[in-house]
Amino acid sequence: MYEQMYVSESKRVISYARVSTGAQAASGLGTEAQHRAVRAAAAERGWHIVDTYTDDAVSATIEPQKRRQLAEALTRLDAGDADVIAAARLDRFIRSVRDLQTLLDLSADGGWEVVGLDLPVNPDLPVGSFLRTLLSAFNELDRALISERTIAALAVARSRGTRLGRPSRQPETAKELAVAMRSDGKSLRMIASALTESGIRTATGKITWHPSTIKALLRTADFDKEAEANAAQYAAEHRKS
Repeated sequence: MYEQMYVSESKRVISYARVSTGAQAASGLGTEAQHRAVRAAAAERGWHIVDTYTDDAVSATIEPQKRRQLAEALTRLDAGDADVIAAARLDRFIRSVRDLQTLLDLSADGGWEVVGLDLPVNPDLPVGSFLRTLLSAFNELDRALISERTIAALAVARSRGTRLGRPSRQPETAKELAVAMRSDGKSLRMIASALTESGIRTATGKITWHPSTIKALLRTADFDKEAEANAAQYAAEHRKS
């Protein structure tokens, strides 16, 4: 055996949980199950949970220090309020090798431990550290493959003229005016002022247009144009076949 399993030792533990979607956050089931797993492991190992932190509807792609709840937990650890931060799975903390290394560096500097319950080996010993890095690399690869498949599926949908995402609620008149003024070289600020003066309301019913709103409006118009072109091309190819 290269390593020993965790031994019972009194440690102060912060339980951390994270869910990616708003639906999971609203139900509370995902995070409660994660904290329950940490509580069970703590009872088995003689650990004492001092606090729990939960990031609701937060992607693992966001750096650890930029997640509000995780950042607060890390501050508590650096202050010496706890010895361990534990999660039901390592991917609740990170989904990239870079972020894993960042978290491990923070724990080494602060003198506390990072524990993912899906890795039943001591993370402070060489094999445990290697396994954590390896698992993180697999998670990163899996995320890249999912992204690749999604991009390919979207490309096929676009080629068939499928409108993706939420239907645009922006007024067609506003789109036409914005596109025409942009073609004439007008700035986003100038277009926003013109639409505000025209009295045309935004999709949310506001009377004031902003450059950022115009930018989004033009992006929607470009998407509409691309979809129409792809639909026409797809129809033409189908007629030939």
